[in-house]
Amino acid sequence: MKKLLLMGAAALLSLGTLSAQGWAWGPKVGATFSTVNGIADTKMLPGVSAGLFFESVACNWFVIESDLLFSMQGFKTDDGDNTSSVRLNYISMPILGKYYVIDGLNLQMGASFDYLVHTGAKVDDVKVDMDGSFNKFNIQLLAGLAYDFDFGMILEGRYRYGLTPLAPKSQDVYSGMLQLSVGWRF
Repeated sequence: MKKLLLMGAAALLSLGTLSAQGWAWGPKVGATFSTVNGIADTKMLPGVSAGLFFESVACNWFVIESDLLFSMQGFKTDDGDNTSSVRLNYISMPILGKYYVIDGLNLQMGASFDYLVHTGAKVDDVKVDMDGSFNKFNIQLLAGLAYDFDFGMILEGRYRYGLTPLAPKSQDVYSGMLQLSVGWRF
């Protein structure tokens, strides 16, 4: 509960940076391709992300953005004998800076604060209960590249790397995710 309150406070602080002028918001939807680092024979697991973004213009070359997204993450393993998949669904709140290089082309850097809302796992098509096996809170470092069109459309790609261990007993297993998104600015 404390972590959820911290996420809410961070959201309010990031939204508090929005001024009456120079701010925008909009929907965002995309595809995720996630895996983990630290487990042998892992493969990417595809998923989706969807939600809203809010941004505030700090100056003509720098913008602060905060997203609130539902994000499907996880991983697959195949050791030759067994195939398993683990699905981790998060409420994600990336907070980042966007540095505009040329026109709408921008570089992104920041962090994502994720709260685990659902876990699902299968081993050879048999469901396995893994509730409590993963940390509820995950922090990821993110870097990305995006293009903001003048008419409102946004295309972006981000890579996110976990800074907190994925599971309490696995201190060397971290998440990794490629996220491709399309958004529309109002």
